[in-house]
Amino acid sequence: MRSNVALSTTADFFTIVTGSSRSVLVLEIDAEGDGTASAYNEAGIYRVTTTGATGGGAITPAPVDTPNAALVAQMTVSTTWTTQPVVGALVHNVPVNANGQRYFWRANPNMSNAIMVQGIGPAAGGVLSVLRSISGTSNISARLQVAEF
Repeated sequence: MRSNVALSTTADFFTIVTGSSRSVLVLEIDAEGDGTASAYNEAGIYRVTTTGATGGGAITPAPVDTPNAALVAQMTVSTTWTTQPVVGALVHNVPVNANGQRYFWRANPNMSNAIMVQGIGPAAGGVLSVLRSISGTSNISARLQVAEF
């Protein structure tokens, strides 16, 4: 979860970097505008072609189910980079109005449309740029639910 942060056309809201042996599935995306006036924003989730340098602003993933509470995530989730990752193909777009509109997406029960990130670490294919602005730079809050396996 990250709250009331401006979208950027050059920086990721979140960047997921998988561990070397566990892949990640994005199962839910929940975003909401935090502005006081109406403004259209659209952010994208992208595959990354070149990993950024020196990730920071780490968010610690938290398990949502009790049996797995003791597990430690292999993936890292960064919010800052000294050099931003280079984005490639757009995987999913997230349109959200700055004035409180909520966008919610959930993978199908059989996970046929879940967004997969390969468990190969920071190599190309093991990194996902989440919520980089396509249009607009308003403040939003967002939450992702992922499965690491």
